[in-house]
Amino acid sequence: MAGENITAQPYVDYVQSANTLFHFMKEFGYLKTILTKRAIVPRYCIETMDYLHIRSGELDIQEVAVLQKCFCDIPLHKLADTFSVIGTGELYDDLTSEEQFRVQHQNTHFDFYGGFAIGFSKGWSERKRLQPIHYLNTESAYSNHFERLLPIALAAEDLPDEYVDDVLYRLAFIKPLRGIMQRNFDRGEGKVIKVDIYKNFHDECEWRFVPEHTITEGLKLSNVIANPKIVKNSDVVWEMNKGLKDERYHPLWLDFDYDDIRYLIVPDSSYRIDLINAIYEIPDEKFSGETDVDLQKKILISKILVLDEVRRDW
Repeated sequence: MAGENITAQPYVDYVQSANTLFHFMKEFGYLKTILTKRAIVPRYCIETMDYLHIRSGELDIQEVAVLQKCFCDIPLHKLADTFSVIGTGELYDDLTSEEQFRVQHQNTHFDFYGGFAIGFSKGWSERKRLQPIHYLNTESAYSNHFERLLPIALAAEDLPDEYVDDVLYRLAFIKPLRGIMQRNFDRGEGKVIKVDIYKNFHDECEWRFVPEHTITEGLKLSNVIANPKIVKNSDVVWEMNKGLKDERYHPLWLDFDYDDIRYLIVPDSSYRIDLINAIYEIPDEKFSGETDVDLQKKILISKILVLDEVRRDW
């Protein structure tokens, strides 16, 4: 009735999107390490920034390395859906017409990001301070304003460090609506090549984990690296990411409890057996609570989904 005090209730479930966020990977070893560590280790990923036309002094910044872990907000039944992309570049042009058709029309989320995945509830993701990324329409006034702001912030000598850090931190959570990325394409007989494709990134519905600036600063790291000498040297980036697995960088990691896991995805039944064995090999002390550890492991095993079966059923 009018005039009554109404107490707002917390909103929990999502209606138009998924209630689970998935992190995908291309190798079984990555999934096994995540479960053994009971943590997801962020790494530096190269993000294209050429659409913002960033200049710092004499430097034309085309790419940056962002310390992150990415998750997708896609309903489970849509993960195996096929979608179309546009192929581009010399390698694509050299493919046969049949291969070009496969590149353009036979794509799933798994093809791009791997057949292994771990899924967490969005409630857990919100508590862990994951953030949906901001997709930029490069023609919008907002993007144009940000593009003008960046060189000013980077060049200003009297601007407080907090303002500069804030602008750089925003780079960790943006992506263009569309852009070029590479897809592994199997030509048969063990020959796999990387083909450039033009993709709608917004369809990934990405959420991103980026460690707190105060934590990275305390470990003498940066959330965003723009130095081309580092960004363009894949060996340097690889060594940096390798070092982040060391226990001294644990404050950066995204920790979880096994109860937080909703799904574990593997490509086929043979990997399901490997994952079951890996779960039983997890040290008992990694599990907490009053429930019997063997039962907790069985519950974790019950969360395994096999991609081959998902494809057939959905």
